Amino acid sequence: MYISVALCTYNGEKFIKKQLDSILNQTLKVNEIVICDDKSSDSTLAILEKYKADYPNIFKIFINESNLKSNKNFEKALSLTSGDYIFFSDQDDLWRLDKVDKIIRVFEKNKNIEGVFSNANLIDENDLILSKPITLWDTVGFFEQKLTTPVNYLKYLMIEGNFVTGATICISKNVKDFCLPFDTNEKNFFHDYWIALLLAERNSLTCINENLISYRIHINQQIGVGNISERIEKHNNKSKNYNLILGYFNPKTFKEFKFITNFIYEKYIYHKNNPDQFYSLDINKRKEENLFKLYNEAKKNMISNKPIIYFIKNTKNKIKNWIRIHKN
Repeated sequence: MYISVALCTYNGEKFIKKQLDSILNQTLKVNEIVICDDKSSDSTLAILEKYKADYPNIFKIFINESNLKSNKNFEKALSLTSGDYIFFSDQDDLWRLDKVDKIIRVFEKNKNIEGVFSNANLIDENDLILSKPITLWDTVGFFEQKLTTPVNYLKYLMIEGNFVTGATICISKNVKDFCLPFDTNEKNFFHDYWIALLLAERNSLTCINENLISYRIHINQQIGVGNISERIEKHNNKSKNYNLILGYFNPKTFKEFKFITNFIYEKYIYHKNNPDQFYSLDINKRKEENLFKLYNEAKKNMISNKPIIYFIKNTKNKIKNWIRIHKN
């Protein structure tokens, strides 16, 4: 088994040493660390060259001719990896020393899994945990332990948006065959969302509810979780019906089944008539198809769980429509 890390750097001199040390000190060792630097102007490259000199068989450093930014830089780093499993890494976080071992064990237990992501602590510039016990998942409204099982990752992505942070994910090598090149932009659709979407469509995404990294919050990071308190307040204020749709409650009554079905159908119709102007044609098409798939699943679930009530309601509606048509 060959384990790779795809790491992107850009002016990361302040934290890169701690991150690299946390990767090198894993209980299950990585075989290569592929680093793509996005034209750093500080001492990042000098630091990287020192690590390469100390670990010549592990470090592979590539310097971009122009600034690619996050999505394209990670795309390049991923394409240059050789591992059976590839871990994505930011330049400023800290890995728990058993992160690699924990993630690889998930793959080994389930051969159908192609991607695993985890939760994370939030830390400040001094490595101190912020707002304990709030975690990274809290800031994106993903509460795995409260969701009904199995988790419908595709539905969650379509309804709520992305909850998979790239710095926590690991993928198997075959994912490269269908995820490259990334169909993303730097404004609204990032590489972690792209990979999560593809894996959720294939039903090959899963998670481990442990804080396997410490995700750093600081002023200079390119992509972050934004205002933590505002995000958590937003998710805490979601209605019971909205949480029912996401899967935090199991529907019991016909009314609840019908509500879920109608909600997803209305979301499908809205997206079909109002595609996101920032998404590519392929992404918009994928979302439309996925929402229609989820609608059909919700409808089948409603019929299988409440067949008698559905038959009665459906028959009444047909009679009403027949009367309305013939009256006119």
